Amino acid sequence: MTSGRGEGWKVFADGDGVDDIPLWKMLAKIRSDDLDEGLNANAAVLNRIKPPYSRNYNLALAISSGFGFLSVLFLIGLVISPRSEATDFFFYLTLTMLAAAMAPHLWRQAYQYGLKIPEAPLDLRHASDQLFDEVLAHLQKVDGPHAYYLSRFRKKRIPLNRRQFFGRLRYFLFSEHSKDRAMVMRFPTAMSLPADLYLHRDDVEKILAMSTPKRAAGPGRTVKYAYIEAAFDLRADPRLNTLDLNDEAAAIHSITDWLLEWFQSAANVSADVPDRKLLPPYARKIFNHLTNRPSREGR
Repeated sequence: MTSGRGEGWKVFADGDGVDDIPLWKMLAKIRSDDLDEGLNANAAVLNRIKPPYSRNYNLALAISSGFGFLSVLFLIGLVISPRSEATDFFFYLTLTMLAAAMAPHLWRQAYQYGLKIPEAPLDLRHASDQLFDEVLAHLQKVDGPHAYYLSRFRKKRIPLNRRQFFGRLRYFLFSEHSKDRAMVMRFPTAMSLPADLYLHRDDVEKILAMSTPKRAAGPGRTVKYAYIEAAFDLRADPRLNTLDLNDEAAAIHSITDWLLEWFQSAANVSADVPDRKLLPPYARKIFNHLTNRPSREGR
């Protein structure tokens, strides 16, 4: 984890130097070490709960678009027509159609965030998922990491209100697909959300360090050993500076030994530690981070 933005030890993605990490990618990496597997597991959670919300969204969009189109036609007719009793009737009819066009939009806002500013996350109307809730808990805190989007013109980071993650459709903010995120209205303006939501790499690493590591086998299952904590602690080990990064096999072997030492020193009274054969994949991640970190001159 880094101590300051733009410098230090990177622990998120091998060879990935970008600072803006999409929420969907972060959740997938927490779910599984394999990004595709994590994405598939998260998509399975969302696909189970999506059908009724998708139908309601499409229906609301169709109603709003239909009445909106008719109201525009009626407005044009009112502008070009001379004043008469008929135009008075169509004036009120146009107002009714405008209200009908706005009604689905207002209903969606009220359903997602309530009739007043939410002070706490609203109850979900669907089955919950432990990992989604765990990551959302970080984003809902006053002093938690701040999600943002990138403005289309100046590429500036525009922060989101933490209450964005209080709504009843908050799970869909972690979808890889923009059509899923489009169902979630932006708080408090009720406008459409941008294409992707991001966290800064440093905030992602903090969440990774605090989150319970997950098994690649699927949602809601936890690993028995604290692999992320081990890698996090090992980053300060001075022995890493003695590795010959030109000899990959020897370096990974040494890192594997040091990871095993960490587990042995952190084991409880049962002395339960992972089998050594489980550690090389994590040692390889550390090796890749070492070879890709910015300051490796003189090594």
